Amino acid sequence: MALTEIASDFASVVEAQAQVNLGAEGDKSVCDELAASDAFGTEAERQRNKAQYWKSVSDTWNLLERLYMLRHQAQSDTAQNGASTPNSMFETDSPSALTTDFISVQNMMGTDALLAEYVEVRRWLEDTAPEFQPVETRKGYLFYTRRSIRDRKLFAKEGDSGSADTSRTVTEIDPDATSRQKKKLAFEDAEYNTGLLRTLYEYVRRGRVDNAMDLCVESDEPWRAASIKGGLFWRDPKLETDDNMPVDGVDGKDALAPSHPAGNINRVLWKHACAALAHDENNELFERALYAALSGRLDEVLMVCESWEDFVWAYVNSMIETRIERGLKDTNQLYIPEQATSFDHIQSKYPQVVDIGQVFDIIATHDSEALQNEANSPLRKLQVALITNRFAKYLQEFADSLDAEGITGDREELLQFVVHAALYMRRLGFELPGDAVDKVLNTYSSLLAQDHRELVSIYVSHMPVDKQTEAYAQFLYKLDGSRAVRMQLLDQAKRHGLDTAAISKRATELGLATSADGEMDTDNEQFILAEPAEPIAESELDKIRAIEWVTSSPQLYEYALVEICKLARQFLLHGRTNAATQLFNSLPSDFVQQEWISKAQGIANYGGANTEASRRSAGSMQADKTQATYFQEYIHMLSLCDAFAYYATWAETLCKRPANTQNQRTRLQMQWLEWKEAMTQATDHAVKMFQDRLLDIDWLSMQSLFIAPDGDQDSSDQRLTELERLRDLYIPEAVFRLHSILFDTRDALPKNLKRSLDLAQLVANDSLGIYRQLARATPEHPNGRLTAFMRLMRRSAYEILRVQQESQPDKPPVLADAVTVTSGIA
Repeated sequence: MALTEIASDFASVVEAQAQVNLGAEGDKSVCDELAASDAFGTEAERQRNKAQYWKSVSDTWNLLERLYMLRHQAQSDTAQNGASTPNSMFETDSPSALTTDFISVQNMMGTDALLAEYVEVRRWLEDTAPEFQPVETRKGYLFYTRRSIRDRKLFAKEGDSGSADTSRTVTEIDPDATSRQKKKLAFEDAEYNTGLLRTLYEYVRRGRVDNAMDLCVESDEPWRAASIKGGLFWRDPKLETDDNMPVDGVDGKDALAPSHPAGNINRVLWKHACAALAHDENNELFERALYAALSGRLDEVLMVCESWEDFVWAYVNSMIETRIERGLKDTNQLYIPEQATSFDHIQSKYPQVVDIGQVFDIIATHDSEALQNEANSPLRKLQVALITNRFAKYLQEFADSLDAEGITGDREELLQFVVHAALYMRRLGFELPGDAVDKVLNTYSSLLAQDHRELVSIYVSHMPVDKQTEAYAQFLYKLDGSRAVRMQLLDQAKRHGLDTAAISKRATELGLATSADGEMDTDNEQFILAEPAEPIAESELDKIRAIEWVTSSPQLYEYALVEICKLARQFLLHGRTNAATQLFNSLPSDFVQQEWISKAQGIANYGGANTEASRRSAGSMQADKTQATYFQEYIHMLSLCDAFAYYATWAETLCKRPANTQNQRTRLQMQWLEWKEAMTQATDHAVKMFQDRLLDIDWLSMQSLFIAPDGDQDSSDQRLTELERLRDLYIPEAVFRLHSILFDTRDALPKNLKRSLDLAQLVANDSLGIYRQLARATPEHPNGRLTAFMRLMRRSAYEILRVQQESQPDKPPVLADAVTVTSGIA
């Protein structure tokens, strides 16, 4: 289906809906509808205006399709023939053989591009003209006037001169009687004649000359039909061979060759006669306008023009007639008429217009304010740009105005047309300013993002490849909605040929860029550790959702791994273990790749050291090392989040400890036994997480992450600084929490008391260097945390001694009393 048909159908639907809305609901009577008209008047008017607007849009699409298909065909012909198509009536081929006016005009239509465009514009103005109510057909030529004449003759025989009104009526009924006698027709005939002449003009205005001639014949005025038919170009079947038969004519109805000579062989004389009729002020206004239109004369046609379309049609019609008349003078005509000097006094007061651009300048400066306003309306300016073939300039100006004026109200609908028009023309091969097209496409995509997000990828796909990624990434970055909806929009981009990998990376980059602006100074701000169950901030959720773009496809997992590590690092540096936990929980179930595990295990065989073997294979293993170090970092930070989650579970279980458990008999009760079993499991899990998966693996150290001291990995100074900062923050915290797990479960699990004291050996292990993290000064702990750890060790030691003393009452007491123990607690 053509674009014009689509627009027309849509306009018809809107207009039909507008008409439906005029009435009240259900089966109300006409009276009810009229009574309710005040209530619905505003809405009805709005609907009518909307329907009219979409009708105008449909007409504009019609114009665009007509003109640019014509221009496209001209370009194709030029490229095929290897020569430029003549653009002037003076560049037409001059056949050596004699030819008819009709064939000459057809040749001009094929060689004069401007003439062909003017004819197409005139057809468009005729086809899109509003409907009108034609006069009814009436048989009997001047019936009332003939009866008046007959009555007057009868009165004259009887000696009565008749009434004064009768004396002002013509005494003859030939077509020129009114002009010759300076008298009028009978009132009834004059009234009908006025309607008839207006109908004939309206038919000619709409290109329906055949209907005008038929109406004349049916109204018993065949002589007027003959006067209208005099405008047909002369043609003779003997001079029109099959080879030079045209496909179409100027009026669109001359494709078939006649069986005998037809048309007006002296059309110039006929035009002079029409101009004389139009010039005669004694004739009816619309009769003058009728013959002025037929002959291409402006003066009388402009007198009856009301709308912008009427004025443009009058000027274009005149330009076509002038252009054809001049062109025919340069052809080898069979019949050359004599110069008609008797019509020299009939001159037009309007200067001849040769450029259609002048027409619109004249209309825009017309005395009528209403016409000026219509000429300056946005849609009219667009139509002018299409007609004058200046759409490229219009598009550039429109794109430049988007930043200054923005898009509101009617400009949204205008933008919609401009975008589709630009795409249509570019597909046909017309040159348009690339930056302007990209600007309107980007702006229109932003509008679609509000209510029609599923269409954005279609329009972004028409941008240059280097701009598609940024445009669609910006759209995804600002998008709200569930993960399923957002992934669906990403899939649509893939279906329309967009680079979804690059788009996903850019969307993630935009989403994470806000963190750089709002990043906290971790060196100066107080570190506050969040609990795993604590809600996360909206800004943190936005960053987690930004990561989802690069986890949408397994092909992006390697890139996503790096970005996840960076974001998790930022969360943990601010104590936001809850946000880091949610980040890891949001990842797909298949995120960890077996390839990463294999590479990490393979590199681990080198011990992470800068050995001779590793140096020899450094070239081939560089990429694997980079991937492995980020995977190790990912595992380490995930282990930290899991450990804190287990600690929260352990603490919750500890709080459920039954009351009065100091009594030995109470401990034998079922409630105590059940709690002890749950506490044992929670403790074992928590201890395993903190000791085996954090402290024993030298958490986030350069060696455990396979980062060589010479810095041959993709590890910036910032990353190394952040990793060291995380060790300072979380290794002491892990030590203290592990001690709390062991020490606070000494009643349920007595062996944990000694294990809490054995933490001193773990901290003192030189290969792990935990003591260095405890001794290091930080903004939160200027003197380090080693002293606090020693207090914990003293507390465990005192508790061990206390337990030993209670179990061996016969030996001398080691501790003075419980107060002494308590005083040693940090």
